[in-house]
Amino acid sequence: MALLKKLYKINLASPKGILKFAGSALKNGVNLLAMLNFAAKLYPQRKAITDDYKSLSYSELYKETKEFAIAIREKYDIKPKKKVAVICKNHISIIKATFAISGLGAELYLLNPEMSEQQFTSFINKTNFKLIIYDKEIEQKLITVLTEENSLLSYDDEKKSVNNITKNKNYNNYKLPKKKSGSIIVLTGGTSGSVKVAKRKPSIFDFLNPFFALLTKLDLDEFKSVYIAIPIYHGFGLSTLIISALLGSEMYLLNKFETEKAANLIEKHKIEVITLVPIILKRLLEYNSAKITSIKRIITGGVAISPVLVKDSLQKLGHTLFNLYGTSEAGFSVMATPEDLAKKPSTIGKPIQGVKLKIFDKTGQTLKAGQTGMISLKTKWSMYNKNDKNVATGDLGYVDKDGHLFLAGRADDMIVSGGENVYPIVVENVMIQHTDIEQVVVIGINDSDFGQRLKAFVVKSKNSSITEDDLFKWVKNKVARYEMPAKIEFIDEIPITPVGKIDRKALKNL
Repeated sequence: MALLKKLYKINLASPKGILKFAGSALKNGVNLLAMLNFAAKLYPQRKAITDDYKSLSYSELYKETKEFAIAIREKYDIKPKKKVAVICKNHISIIKATFAISGLGAELYLLNPEMSEQQFTSFINKTNFKLIIYDKEIEQKLITVLTEENSLLSYDDEKKSVNNITKNKNYNNYKLPKKKSGSIIVLTGGTSGSVKVAKRKPSIFDFLNPFFALLTKLDLDEFKSVYIAIPIYHGFGLSTLIISALLGSEMYLLNKFETEKAANLIEKHKIEVITLVPIILKRLLEYNSAKITSIKRIITGGVAISPVLVKDSLQKLGHTLFNLYGTSEAGFSVMATPEDLAKKPSTIGKPIQGVKLKIFDKTGQTLKAGQTGMISLKTKWSMYNKNDKNVATGDLGYVDKDGHLFLAGRADDMIVSGGENVYPIVVENVMIQHTDIEQVVVIGINDSDFGQRLKAFVVKSKNSSITEDDLFKWVKNKVARYEMPAKIEFIDEIPITPVGKIDRKALKNL
């Protein structure tokens, strides 16, 4: 009943909403453009999106998106099954492109702008893209694959771009044929390793359980504004965009995250919901937590969050923190509520409804509570759902007696030292509790005696005078002998990828 009330409130279960949704689907087909049309009918004058350039209402966003879809269909022959690459940071052009390409039934590839020139060239050369939409800043990395016939800038005042391609032509009398949504492809391992494809088709029915979980647990219908601090080209950011549009939220984007600029944005617009990765949360809290007190829901994900940051967030902003866990392949699957985190700051929560969680060993045998093994997820919304497969996440973890899931790091991060399995994240969670440590990352290194040992990279707290010897002595009494780092190195800053993940490859090269 509580869920039905919420669905009625946001017009997804009301007679008015059902009629408008049916009308949008009949007009546009079942795709993201139809969903945007639905939002525009319900909230025509409500502010939809604000980026570094301008603001648009829902009616304006739908009108411009539809016209853009018509324009690229006419000028670039974008039709079902045609492939379109979008290589953009967070701004209105990536939003318009995402909804328009879905409305045309084409296959949308969301690529990371931070990929190397070699990665772009290799991937684009083996993928027959009909159109490449890109930010001007990365043009040089694409120079060998761009042609006049296949390229379109995201923003430009003079050259042909998403923001001006519809100028000087009236598209009011043009109609788009109804199309089913094409696939949306996001990439994993896009900046430091080999590129992997995670492909899925947006399906209302497949995504009901994740949507319901977010709606009921987070009460997202109670809040009007959201700052999407996760890149849209990331699965987490894309999901936030879709859900926010469906709820008619006021969405805010910044082309690039800058702590002061983001804090001022939140304060100025009294933003209530923010989706981010832990490093962004940490920077906002350290900068000035008083500026972000309008936030009522913090949704973090994409990477493990430290228990120290959890405690800091709960203390400064109250019970507002929700941690989500999933993968590009399996989708959102596990949630930790503020209540979960207050009791167990290290947990990533419990599986949401519709998720089957399994912890298994190298032989495929299911492990008992408390035993660490590979995390596997099975969901209807998995990219593998047609084959009804479990998705091995590549993460290690265990479930406690209460059913809470805990991460033990990536499977390829685990080392074997002197015959013992050692998990770097366990040592990180111990070391970060030292008051003189701002950040810590632990990785495996080769060792002639033990095969492998641990090395800790540490960022000191401001004005700290702690030495390596001091830290060795402190850690020695808190971890097992085989978990003791062989080396501790103090550095000024932990390198991170554009989506906020720790760049372990960069650390190994230090």
